[in-house]
Amino acid sequence: MALTFPHIGPAYVPASLALRSLGIPYVVPPANTGETLEKGEAVSPEEMCLPFKYMAGNLIQAYEAGARRAVMPATMGPCRLGEYGELLKNVLDQAGYKMEWILLDTPKAIGLKKWLSRMAQASGGMDINWPKAATILAQSIRLMKRIDGLEAALKQRAGSAAVPRQCVTLLKDFRQELHQQAAMGSAFSLVQRYEQAVKDIPADRGVRPIKILVTGEIYTSIEPAANQNLEERLMLLGCQVRRPVTISWWLRHTAMSAFPNVKKNAERYLPYSIGGYAKETVRDIGKAEEDGIIKIMPAGCMPEIVAKAASGRIEEEQGKKVLHLIFGEMQAGAGYETRIEAFVDMLERRKRVFSRN
Repeated sequence: MALTFPHIGPAYVPASLALRSLGIPYVVPPANTGETLEKGEAVSPEEMCLPFKYMAGNLIQAYEAGARRAVMPATMGPCRLGEYGELLKNVLDQAGYKMEWILLDTPKAIGLKKWLSRMAQASGGMDINWPKAATILAQSIRLMKRIDGLEAALKQRAGSAAVPRQCVTLLKDFRQELHQQAAMGSAFSLVQRYEQAVKDIPADRGVRPIKILVTGEIYTSIEPAANQNLEERLMLLGCQVRRPVTISWWLRHTAMSAFPNVKKNAERYLPYSIGGYAKETVRDIGKAEEDGIIKIMPAGCMPEIVAKAASGRIEEEQGKKVLHLIFGEMQAGAGYETRIEAFVDMLERRKRVFSRN
């Protein structure tokens, strides 16, 4: 019985290569498109947010391709992601897409023993060599870190490249080739080749790029289809882009949360955890040294609505420039492009004025 999982950025590549290495049958859903969203909307409650509808569409398309076992990460927190597994199961069951569900809550939430039991359930009863599985899991985590690092390097390089479009083309080519890799070793080799290609991109030494921090709700930040390819738009405008929230960051953050004695500094603007990663969003905005900040979220995201209010206080006290973008089912790319270009233009004029003083 084939296993599947919803999309979020490039995470499917290390996950699928790990499953292949272990001999576990799997189905990767097609990349997110308008069709994915339509299928998800058809079964989702109207008030549900964009990530839920994309994930529902992913799982429907995987079901149609033969998957009958679904793995769903969960957080057991105030954010809707803490309930996504049960909600997705209910709406898909009612629509006739019945699958076996494996909810991967964090080890801190359900205990290490139960977490390992659910991981074993994902194998579908196959005889797994667990030392080998641990090695493969470590490799997949390292691969994810290298992928995130390469993409971050390209987004940074776009700000100083003689031709910023070259960085965007390289990013698209990398993602396309990465999708075609059939083994962990070849994926690492591909990353290494593109790491060198980034270094070879001609630079314009005289340019002073606009630096942009992208932050906000985790799914909308990481999944390009959910944010109208925001980062590529910024790269084409010659901006240097930084996004601290990545899959690698999420893995590290989740692992560290299992240690309750780790001391954390109190945050001034949002001292409490209110679900999702709103607290981290506000922290990133408060500490940002970029010229501008773009905070993104899906419509109706409660934690990020609170983070938006807290970031308004930061804007007032620190004079930071924040553009708030809300994404929903309406795929109005031209409207987003106009707002992004106007924001970058304002930052450029502001930078020129400050440089004269």
